[in-house]
Amino acid sequence: MTEERKIKILCVEDEQDIRENIVEILRDEGFEVFEADNGKHGFESFMQNKPDLVVSDIMMPEIDGYGLLQLIRESKNIRNNTVPFIFLTALGQKDNVIKGVTLSANDYMVKPIDFDLMIAKIKEKTANALKVQEVHNRNVQNIKSQVAIVLPAELFSYLDVISQVVTVLKDEPYGPLPHRRYIEDFDKIYINAMKLRSAIANALDESVIDHKLNADEEVLVMFNFLEEFVGSLSDKFKTRIELEKPFEPESMPRVKVDRLILIDALRKIFAGMFKSDPEALLNVTLMIDHMDQMVIIFYLKSQIQNINLRANIDESQVSRILDRQNCRFEVIEGKENTAVLNIPAHRLINQS
Repeated sequence: MTEERKIKILCVEDEQDIRENIVEILRDEGFEVFEADNGKHGFESFMQNKPDLVVSDIMMPEIDGYGLLQLIRESKNIRNNTVPFIFLTALGQKDNVIKGVTLSANDYMVKPIDFDLMIAKIKEKTANALKVQEVHNRNVQNIKSQVAIVLPAELFSYLDVISQVVTVLKDEPYGPLPHRRYIEDFDKIYINAMKLRSAIANALDESVIDHKLNADEEVLVMFNFLEEFVGSLSDKFKTRIELEKPFEPESMPRVKVDRLILIDALRKIFAGMFKSDPEALLNVTLMIDHMDQMVIIFYLKSQIQNINLRANIDESQVSRILDRQNCRFEVIEGKENTAVLNIPAHRLINQS
């Protein structure tokens, strides 16, 4: 019998004594608890640990509770839009409650905290969220089991007929063919019929469907996504970014990725670039390379001699974030004002 998975709770609170009390009590109740001291670190923990519920203070440095909730909810990912979120605050005013509800918070608790009530709320909301997730999982499983039914039952039979006829025609049963290139064309028909049969069989494999139906991922038009990301930045930064539109944007493939992971990586890349030169312009370009990967090129137009991006971008940290999507980030050797983010070919979807 498999051990039941612990419910994961993220506690975000800048007051250490309060945070430690909450964490200790929740762990005593059997929850797996992660903690953070502000919204910025809370978002990083949320991305890494994917908790089942978030308990967060409102008034915090760097990013407050409202900012944390907005970062989580801004993703179109279904799970991140529905994960329960409880605000903790010493501010019991009506305006704060309304603002939290507007940002789609699920509940509100006023300090000092009634821990019995908090535990009851957490159990109720995680139980409801798990029920919703179970329904979603059943629906996905139902879709997977019906994929094969959607295809005509005779499809493989049609392909078999094509292969058999081509094999017969290659033996020239009606006399010599006028040109030997007909044989080459018959070979191409036969090989592609076999490839089509294999592609259909592979597409119906449940492990392949699982990979393609990842609920944490969505299909993005990368230029539009970057444009939206840049637009979300403060004027201080977005006015210094030159986002180059591809020559034929409609021909660029779309990208299947986890939006929140990409946002997290981009925030760290942009922050490091601007820290390297607070006055420079940042040029961002999209292209497809010779290995059919999508490449995002970050070029800092700096007047500083021998600028060193590695001193301000934690390359290993960005790489660890992107590893979860099989993407790669690096500062170009010998071009210390240039960095690239590579998105592998298997994550690209052609527009056609």
